[in-house]
Amino acid sequence: MKHPLEDVSEWLKSHSNQNILIQKREQDDLDQVRLMLEFIGYRDGDNCSIDDYIACKALLLHGSGVVITDGHESPLPDSTFTLAVDGLSSVNVEDHQVTLQTGRGAYIIMPQ
Repeated sequence: MKHPLEDVSEWLKSHSNQNILIQKREQDDLDQVRLMLEFIGYRDGDNCSIDDYIACKALLLHGSGVVITDGHESPLPDSTFTLAVDGLSSVNVEDHQVTLQTGRGAYIIMPQ
């Protein structure tokens, strides 16, 4: 049986060298990142932190981008967006977007 993140990885790879918009909702907070996706990586439990600051499992979306907050844009630190997938509870992959629900929050990823 295929792991749900394989479908997400395939979708992301099909959008390499394209701008994507990532919306992350945690409680009442909405963060947005626009990223020119170059390639993806995966972290699987090697760098866990005691205080959950660094996710054990994460998709690493590499590329240049900006963080969009209250209409203002600032450069994405380290040219990497870390999509924490600890506690992944649902994944939905469609042509026009991917949605993920994790223990931390919900993500929507769509092409721009």
